[in-house]
Amino acid sequence: MKTKTIELAEDYLMNLLKNGCETKEDLILAFWFYWVDSVTMNAAEFQKVVSSSSVNKWFIIELSKEETVFKEFIKEYPDTKGKDKDWLYCKCISKLMNHFPKALLEEAKKRQKIHARESGIQVFRPTQN
Repeated sequence: MKTKTIELAEDYLMNLLKNGCETKEDLILAFWFYWVDSVTMNAAEFQKVVSSSSVNKWFIIELSKEETVFKEFIKEYPDTKGKDKDWLYCKCISKLMNHFPKALLEEAKKRQKIHARESGIQVFRPTQN
């Protein structure tokens, strides 16, 4: 069983902002990995879900929805800047930690690992039902 230190997602995101994420893309990528880690039980599942384009697309769409909520909220408080604005952004997008696409995750976790003969690269493909 996987044991994790419990940390609020918004705290995790703020720590990322303070300690090294120089771009929004860096923050989103780190958040993507954090989210995937929260919905998987082991390294093999993690790899399968991270490499799932359908789960990734779902995540990006849901992230966009939360960013829209943030943009609408911040319009009402235009003087919010700096760390306060960052905190609100992190608080909004961290809501994704409570959402997951069960069917897409189950499908991603079922994928089989195969080896490409010449290169030795591991590739996942959907299982045949």
